[in-house]
Amino acid sequence: MFGLRPRKCLAIRLCTVAVLAAISFGSATLAQQPPPPPGAYDAAPYLGQIRNTYVYGDLWERPGLSARDRSMITVAVTQAIYATNELRLHMGRALDNGVTQAEISEIIAHVLWYSGFPTGVNAARVAAEVFEERGLPNTPPGASPRQAPTDPDLEFPGAFPQTPYLRDLLNQVVYAETWRRPELSPRDRSMITVAVGTALYASSEVRYHVGRALDNGVTQDEIAEIITHVTFYSGFPTGVNAARVTAEVLTARGLPLGDGRFPAAPYLDELIDGLVYGETWSREELSTRDRSLATIAVTLANYQTDQLRVHLNRGLDNGLTTQEISELIAQVALYAGFPPGVNGSRLFAEVLRERGLPLPD
Repeated sequence: MFGLRPRKCLAIRLCTVAVLAAISFGSATLAQQPPPPPGAYDAAPYLGQIRNTYVYGDLWERPGLSARDRSMITVAVTQAIYATNELRLHMGRALDNGVTQAEISEIIAHVLWYSGFPTGVNAARVAAEVFEERGLPNTPPGASPRQAPTDPDLEFPGAFPQTPYLRDLLNQVVYAETWRRPELSPRDRSMITVAVGTALYASSEVRYHVGRALDNGVTQDEIAEIITHVTFYSGFPTGVNAARVTAEVLTARGLPLGDGRFPAAPYLDELIDGLVYGETWSREELSTRDRSLATIAVTLANYQTDQLRVHLNRGLDNGLTTQEISELIAQVALYAGFPPGVNGSRLFAEVLRERGLPLPD
């Protein structure tokens, strides 16, 4: 099915796990796997194979998080990245997995503070469509009205002195009100906030909210599983970044870590060795040179500095010339914006100096 080669033992093992899981769970597992939207993978069948084998055959069946937890963080992430079609699918799946209408409503309101108001507006529209399709009330039962706190304790009284209104929003609305609303527990809110911070490559938010999540009862293993789960919805660079930041937080707290490359999310090691490099990078449909071009373009566009550095070096190793990468940076900047282009140019200059290579003409 995947055209696996003999040397890809990790990919083979992961596929075997997925097959055995499907046999063990039988019809119950198949019932949990939603059918893809019609035609969704017609133009990219390998993507459909990854979805069936890894995402639903493996990831969603892992015991580290409940189906309800996975649905909550998936709704939050697909809202945050404005993935409307996936958001619609996962709102329905969330209802099937025990997330209530009121909880979905509250996830939308919580996430917009971290991903922006337009994502909340889009998610609210999608939720209305999903509720109507299922014959559910338009206004979720149990949703509480807004109750602005009176003279609240300020969690960050000294924040943003240069922007007082932002400080007031942070203290009086986000933490004194939103975080204390009863529709979601502090644990739920911490889980979805870590998930959104991971998806958005927001290192500072991940750093703070991993610590807050631990304080709110989310375990170290659950945080690892959140990072791994979100990786499939926002990309491996976001998971690698979150794993690195989380490891720093865990180390600062004196919590145990393993010896792998990603000790804060160890399953990433297997997935990257097996699925990413062992299988996908070795597929014959694209050369390693072409894959490097595509990966540099994406990590550049997404301002994923650490991963961009890795793949600039990898691209040079895979035969890309200095002039070709220079041209790629300019091309991508026209579509992703000048800030990612400037960041990419600065980073590429550093890589070339480290390698002792001349700058492009």
